[in-house]
This record gives sequence, C-alpha cells and structure tokens, in this order.
Amino acid sequence: MERAMEKFITVFQRYAGKEGNQSSMNFKEFESFMNTELGSFTKNQKDPQILQKLMKSVDGGVDGKKDGEIDFQEFLNLIGGMMVACHEALMKCPPSNKNPVSATKPTDMECAMESIVRVFQHYAGKKGEKDQMDYSEFEAFMKTELKSFTDSQKDPNIVRRLMESVDGSTDGKQDRKMNFQEFMNLIGGIMVACHAAFVSHLKRV
Repeated sequence: MERAMEKFITVFQRYAGKEGNQSSMNFKEFESFMNTELGSFTKNQKDPQILQKLMKSVDGGVDGKKDGEIDFQEFLNLIGGMMVACHEALMKCPPSNKNPVSATKPTDMECAMESIVRVFQHYAGKKGEKDQMDYSEFEAFMKTELKSFTDSQKDPNIVRRLMESVDGSTDGKQDRKMNFQEFMNLIGGIMVACHAAFVSHLKRV
C-alpha cells in the first residue's frame, strides 16, 4: 500500500510542472500522462474530446480556479473516480474472472491503481459485506499496510478517528463501515499531505 501511494505521487510529479508549476498539470501534461500511463483507457474512448472533458470535470473542483490546470488533489479526485468504477466492476465479476492477464505490461499508474483496489478488497468483507470495511478490518489494514504512519501517531485513538472522519461521507450511513469511495477519500487525504511535503522539500533543495 505504501509503495502504491508513493507511486501515485512520483507519477504525478513525472508529468507535472514540465512547463511551469511543479505542483499542477496543464492540459498538455495531463494529455501526456493519460496517453502514456492510462493509454488502454484513452484508446478505448470514442469521444475525441474525452481528455478535455475529463480535465474540465475536476479543474477548479478543489482550489476554485478554472485555470486549465489540475493540482494533485484534483488529480486524485479524477483517478479515484476511475478506481471506484474499476472496484465496482471487479465486485460484479465471477471469481474466475477477477485476475485477468493483461496483453501488455501494465504501466506504473495502472499497477498502483490495481494495488490499491486489491488491498481494499483483501481486507474488506472478511466478516460481512464484501465491499465494506468494518472497524476491525480497517484497523487491521492500518496496522499492517500503513504501520509506519499508525505507529508514529501520538493519539492512541487515531485509527478510530480516521474512520469516523469518512464514515457516511458518501453513502450517508454512519454505520461504522467504510465503502471503497470513503476509503479512497481517506487514503487520498494522506497522499495529498505527503505530496505537499514532497513539493515543499523540492522548493528547499
């Protein structure tokens, strides 16, 4: 999980800022990212304006600026939406079809996206609904997959507080369970903080 989250940041940074702001992507950078890292998705689209529409769908959604650029959080909102769709599709697949073999080698971004979906599915539903994490499952995830983060927190109730912060944020149910979209909101928040620290470090060196 840590490696997948790190890959999100490094891939974003690989394309962002080549022509200016290192903390955001303009359309040309976003187009390069999509055609290279998610080319299998892009090539399957019939709409020639799909990339422009995708970028417009998140541009300004976080910073309020419709400036033709997307920052890291807006980027995560877009990719997270794709991952939610992938997760839902996988949940509908029969068990025999849940591990398809790709005809081409997956890109770094495809590997990172798949890893996060599969990690969620590994911990979710062991005691009930397969597309939900209850508290004990989330605690097992945090203490195993994000152990370095969890161990560094001074608040002994940090895991419970994190789950409470997103519980019900997308499905409106305060039921001590977390669906994949709520999970992505939480993990995305951690990645945004890590990315901000990374960009701050780049500015100092």
